[in-house]
Amino acid sequence: MDTGLLALPLLSLLAVFGFAVVTDVNMITFEVASVPKVLQDAGFSAGSVRGSITYGIYNISKKAETSRGVTYSTVANMQVRSLQNISESLRIEGGVLAAQSFLGLIPYQFKAKIVQEGDVLYLIINGFSRDNGAFSMVLKSDTLVASSSQSVTGHTNLPLGIGNAEIVTRNVGVAVKDLLARAAEAIIDRIDPYLLARYYFVEEVHSRNFTKTMTQLMRCLEILPRNQQIWPLLLWGRIHYYKGEYTEAIAIYEQISKVVPTFPFAPLRWGEVLAAQGLHEQAIEKYKLAIKDNSLYHPGYPVAKSLAYALWAKSLIAMQQIDQVEVVLMEGLDKVYEGNASATAGAIIHYALGRFLLDYKADYNDAEYHLRQAVYMDDNPEYYRSLQDVLAKTMPSYAKYLQQTRGNRTKDHSKEAVFD
Repeated sequence: MDTGLLALPLLSLLAVFGFAVVTDVNMITFEVASVPKVLQDAGFSAGSVRGSITYGIYNISKKAETSRGVTYSTVANMQVRSLQNISESLRIEGGVLAAQSFLGLIPYQFKAKIVQEGDVLYLIINGFSRDNGAFSMVLKSDTLVASSSQSVTGHTNLPLGIGNAEIVTRNVGVAVKDLLARAAEAIIDRIDPYLLARYYFVEEVHSRNFTKTMTQLMRCLEILPRNQQIWPLLLWGRIHYYKGEYTEAIAIYEQISKVVPTFPFAPLRWGEVLAAQGLHEQAIEKYKLAIKDNSLYHPGYPVAKSLAYALWAKSLIAMQQIDQVEVVLMEGLDKVYEGNASATAGAIIHYALGRFLLDYKADYNDAEYHLRQAVYMDDNPEYYRSLQDVLAKTMPSYAKYLQQTRGNRTKDHSKEAVFD
């Protein structure tokens, strides 16, 4: 037997195992010890409960994606990471997690159980933080699982037992869904309260009703250390901006600049407020601060630089200085990529350039190229709509199809406030 043929896969397996252990460790492990019988009868298992909570955690952190960084992946979401996908395919994920736990690489580990007391469910979560030790939380269902006062309606032709079973099943579904959603939010709040504030902001921005966001922001300012408060303050400034409270927004951005003079999002958003008031020359000066090539300024925020160039271009358009717009955006494209742009930052500048070429130059070929790049880099619905717009300019049949399919659809605001 040629042992060399066996050694290569084994060495490869060990290499994958080693890489999976030491990379991408910003992870949460979550176990569910038990669920009561009423949940099992309704189709819920420990595995499905665990999967719902871990997906909720990942979904919140992904939806609240921020230039500050940090997206909490979980064991249930290992498929979104290539190395972990390999480790899972090879069935070594259990060993990877054990090794990561032993080496202290997993920041948060949770264990939970659901218990029933009368008509109410309780979700008990015990957690261990690598930095802050043990903690626990208890969540109570808002909806009764079953109640003797409920009557069976709409099932007069069914045996009473079946009717009761359907009511119990329906109530269990409502109660568990709400409980698991709140559990995901409670866990994010415990490990990263600002990320939960961002999530609420993205959810509420389309309505301009920031009730949940403001409550969470105040919590962030109360419990986060001072050096971490620039991000919730930035979000508070954005709320003032969306509500048209420009003086209040500028006051917050000025406060941030005093605390951290090198934080590029403060002048960036300050300029945005000035532009909203028609003060475009002053706004451009703020944008230039955000893209300043100075070692004092954070190189780790390419989105700030990309947005600054895009907003600078908008101000030039508002000032009717159309001939300068393409020059600024091309400079932005070079500078953003020179700084190793993230996909989000690259998409922003490609979109700005593509949209300008479409609207002001009728350069459909180059517009299509840049808009297609934006779509490849980010799934923002507005980027996709703009790509459709340019295709409609060159293909009459596509334009007709687009007019029919769009109909009376309203603008998708789901990603309007993704960028810090």
